[in-house]
Amino acid sequence: MIWVHVTLLLGAFCCGYLFGRKRRASGENGNEKEKLCPRRRSESVLSDREAILELEPQTGGQPALGTSSHRRTVKSPARHRSRGAERDDSSSVSFASSEDVAKIYGLGGYSQSSRVLLCMVGLPARGKSYITKMLMRYLAWSGFPVKAFNAGNVRRQTGNCSASAEFFSGSESATKMREQIADECMHEAIAWLRMHKSVCVAIFDATNTTTRRRQRIIDKCRQVTGITPVFVESICENKEILERNYTLKLMNDDYRNMDPVKARLDFVRRVEEYKSRYQTVTDQEDDGEICYVKLYNVGQKVEMHHCSGYLMSQIGFFLSNIHIQPRCIWLTRHAESEDQLSGILGSHSSDLTLNGRNYCRELASFLHRCRREMEESGHVESCGDFLVLMGTAPVHYSTLQSMIKSSSSSLCSEGDPSPSSAGASSPPTAVNCKGFQAMSSSLLNELDGGVCNGLSYAEIKRDYPDLWAARERDKLNFRYPNGESYQDVIGRLRPIIIELERQRRSILVISHLAVQRCLYAYFTGTPMEEIPYLNMDMHTVVELQPGAFDCQVRSEKLWDTSPECPTPLR
Repeated sequence: MIWVHVTLLLGAFCCGYLFGRKRRASGENGNEKEKLCPRRRSESVLSDREAILELEPQTGGQPALGTSSHRRTVKSPARHRSRGAERDDSSSVSFASSEDVAKIYGLGGYSQSSRVLLCMVGLPARGKSYITKMLMRYLAWSGFPVKAFNAGNVRRQTGNCSASAEFFSGSESATKMREQIADECMHEAIAWLRMHKSVCVAIFDATNTTTRRRQRIIDKCRQVTGITPVFVESICENKEILERNYTLKLMNDDYRNMDPVKARLDFVRRVEEYKSRYQTVTDQEDDGEICYVKLYNVGQKVEMHHCSGYLMSQIGFFLSNIHIQPRCIWLTRHAESEDQLSGILGSHSSDLTLNGRNYCRELASFLHRCRREMEESGHVESCGDFLVLMGTAPVHYSTLQSMIKSSSSSLCSEGDPSPSSAGASSPPTAVNCKGFQAMSSSLLNELDGGVCNGLSYAEIKRDYPDLWAARERDKLNFRYPNGESYQDVIGRLRPIIIELERQRRSILVISHLAVQRCLYAYFTGTPMEEIPYLNMDMHTVVELQPGAFDCQVRSEKLWDTSPECPTPLR
């Protein structure tokens, strides 16, 4: 028994000793955890901030009440970056607070270098300058800083305005002079890119037809951190397209005061000189790391190599949908509605006024007249079935319905599904009628007024003076609470822009005022800050004819509006 008691006492003593050591160790570890806790919490916050929150172009300027300029892309962790991607740390913007250690980059900055040098490649008259202008229009409208640098313009400024085909020969002196001009143009483009600290695009519009020249561009870009060279090669063998391009070339400054026959012969010789040295872009250039996009016959086929990241994906997708087929794009606001006369903000009901119905009749006649003119001019593809794009608001469908009813005998054939049998409040996705096809999309709906929907402008000004003042300060970026801004509308219209560029048919777009302004601004190159102030009258058709170097615009008033119809403020 004594030994039993002794054993129990020794066991209790050992357990107490071990338990005490464990508690002391736990206390020490607890103190260490307390010391490490702030660091771990900050690391956790940093990890959260490093998540990719949004992809959105930076519009610049100070945010107004309700604007979207505070929504930016937070820097992603290094493990999410694509292989070979570089980053210019100077292009980041640090948070003002010492606790906010994450960095903000421009759109696409997390996935590739912030700045891109797009270098055109191709023989003369292959549509390089046309593609350049289309890219500039799309990128600028999408919110990217973009500028083109044309080697031909640099040559003319240096005193070689009317250079003959000899200037483009393979002689040593001519080659040296052309290299100097190309280098000067390239240096201007790179210097412009270095001025920007976030995502931007410079377009180097030159022939760049040799491997040696392209490698020189790559080497120059590598001397500056964060600039990625991407080559866009235009290959065209279509005789019809080439003939059209040759005619346009003879109208530029090099041949403007020259006999047309002699000018054409000289230009053909110039092309032959380039052909003798032309080397198409291959996968093996720059040790297989070259980034390029190839276009065949202006959008007939597109190839991409090593083009990764948001920006280049957008560019490649856009280039795969472009063409140069002549066609018309007509923009018109919906017909006048009863709600509109009441000055109510938001989507209007389907009830059209008498003037609105009369406008629909005139709009149908206008389309018939345009088709006849296209048929007479020989534009076979354009004068086929017209496409009507419209929003899903009841007033959009009412406008189409009234337009079809007013000319049902000539537009809708027997047995074709007519929209007159459907309720105006439930527009279908597509309506097939003889003469055109109508399709609807919510992307074409009006700018969402949020909490202000259903109110008049007078009521907003009276009941929400702070909102009204913020809207007056910055109409482009102002966002209605729970609603949208013009920048939001521009963002959601990108698929519509691609559809308008892709379609070879002529298109009528029926929508509200804000959408009309944004679409008009895209095709005419209107600066962003002017979009909310564009004048787009009711019962008026604006005709756009995108061309090689500009967009022809004409408007036609088809019917008057009611005297009480309010003047648009938005």
